[in-house]
Amino acid sequence: MVDSKDVLRKAATFLADIAILFCVMLVSLAADNAGSGLSALLDRYRLVVALYVTLCGLMLIMFKCYDDPLRDYSLFSASKAAGAMFVAFVLFVVLLSIIGQRPTALFLTNLFIYSVVFCGTYRLLIVSVYRIGPNFFRPVSKGDMQRVIIFGAGDAGKYLVDMLNQDRSKRMKPVAFIDDNPRLDRKKVKGLLVIGPRELIPYAAKKYKADIIIIAIPFVSNSTIREIFNLCCQANCQVRRFGNMSSFTFEGLAKSTINEVRVEDLLQRDEVTLDLESVKQMIWGKVVLVTGGAGSIGSELCRQIMHYGARQLIVFDFDENGLFEIAGELGRKYSESLFITCLGSIRDRERLDCVFAKYRPHIVFHAAAHKHVPMMESNPREAILNNIIGTQNVAESAVEHGVKRFIQISTDKAVNPSNIMGATKRVAELIIQQQHARGRTVFAAVRFGNVLGSNGSVVSVFKRQIREGGPLTVTDKEITRYFMTIPEAVQLVLEAGSMARGGEIFVLDMGEPVKIYDLAVTMIKLSGLEPEKDIKIEVTGLRPGEKLYEEISLTEETVTKTSKDKIFVLKSSFESEREEVEASFFKLREYIDNRDYAMAYNQIKVLIPSFDNNIAM
Repeated sequence: MVDSKDVLRKAATFLADIAILFCVMLVSLAADNAGSGLSALLDRYRLVVALYVTLCGLMLIMFKCYDDPLRDYSLFSASKAAGAMFVAFVLFVVLLSIIGQRPTALFLTNLFIYSVVFCGTYRLLIVSVYRIGPNFFRPVSKGDMQRVIIFGAGDAGKYLVDMLNQDRSKRMKPVAFIDDNPRLDRKKVKGLLVIGPRELIPYAAKKYKADIIIIAIPFVSNSTIREIFNLCCQANCQVRRFGNMSSFTFEGLAKSTINEVRVEDLLQRDEVTLDLESVKQMIWGKVVLVTGGAGSIGSELCRQIMHYGARQLIVFDFDENGLFEIAGELGRKYSESLFITCLGSIRDRERLDCVFAKYRPHIVFHAAAHKHVPMMESNPREAILNNIIGTQNVAESAVEHGVKRFIQISTDKAVNPSNIMGATKRVAELIIQQQHARGRTVFAAVRFGNVLGSNGSVVSVFKRQIREGGPLTVTDKEITRYFMTIPEAVQLVLEAGSMARGGEIFVLDMGEPVKIYDLAVTMIKLSGLEPEKDIKIEVTGLRPGEKLYEEISLTEETVTKTSKDKIFVLKSSFESEREEVEASFFKLREYIDNRDYAMAYNQIKVLIPSFDNNIAM
């Protein structure tokens, strides 16, 4: 989808450059031909004028000098523009010699200097208006300014000092640096004293009466952020991050912003980054279908699948609004011919067959499911129909329409389930293994823990409760959960898909489980508040079907390392018990088809002996 405002901005900047270059050429010609009128000069040198302006315009476009808005102009942007002008100038001189023109050295010198200076000057003026103008005449009292200590006295820290000093609207005043480099200890950088290493944060915060610590170092690890965060909490300071910390080029610095520290940054481990070259080989040029493509996991799957060069993406979901949102997001980056949104339910086999027959996907990622434990405890019929029958429908349709690879999204709640949601997801895993035994499609499942930031996750609930002033509700002080970020979870799904040979259940090394109570405390502190003083934490008791802790594998499953670090594969005794499982599943399907959900519930217990929960159907 083309942004009309962006096109107009680029066109206006391009026309301004052309007008300036035209005027510069006339001035240079007039200086080299004293006494000649402008009309005479234009008539005599019209080919030279047209040649120079055209070459400069083409080079500016080829060097992508109009991609950056002028308000974000940086040294990197300026170097691109200067490079384009230099190349155009060299080509201009070469072409003049070919056509027999012999310009003077004075003319060429004036032309190049004037072109660079005047094209750069109006950009500098616009940047100054954007960055300094609105704030220069805006009165900001000293009492409104937050005192900032910057962690990191390198390029990013220096740039941040300049940015905060220029932009007074941010109401932040840099007062000192903290840096672990001993060579910078007690030295001044940008006029600010480097106090010393991170251990001195509480001392520096007290001495300089700091309100905020901003981390401005590249490639910072989560363990470093956690340590700084804890030190800032001791000093009663807020903590922020400058930029995304992935890379600090000239261009990256100019576009970096001061951000909140995320919950993901304070996990008990660093995010797992996987080698996804095999994923690109799997996805490139394929038609890929994602069920539940409008959900948290499904939508991230869609983004990454498009990134890895799918020939066409089919987004299937029952959520009309969610489909509209993901279609709009993808449409802003990709041609609309590269993705299709299909509204429908996985319970509707006829609709699934229609989609599979029309688009003939090579790969299916099955993310559609009901996932909320308490809600499914109150609505067990819906969990059975969606998570079991829906999965069977998608799997059978995939086999019948020649899908090469099918990856099921599962959960750690499927291990020794204590609730109907986990039980139905475990049955879905058995369906996948059952379908693989037919040998026509490669089936595999991926198990992972709770996903930070997903719809309805504990993090989103805590954020809402903090906005409302509390209390934060925790079911038990000892309850723990494994956590992953959405990108991590999706990377695991994609890499597992590329590794699958059939019948596997993949899991990721998710580190140590996190106490939900500790997570609540951390999120309150992230908001600049004090637990139990500003925001209360209320322990409400375990909900129906909820366990104190989750497990990764069943006792009968063998956990084996794969060739990829941090990824494990589980092998179960399904093959040896296949006939018994298939007979039990046949009965389960018969009960569901006859709408005898009480008997279906009992049959799920037969399939999963460890499931002993009892709810009214």
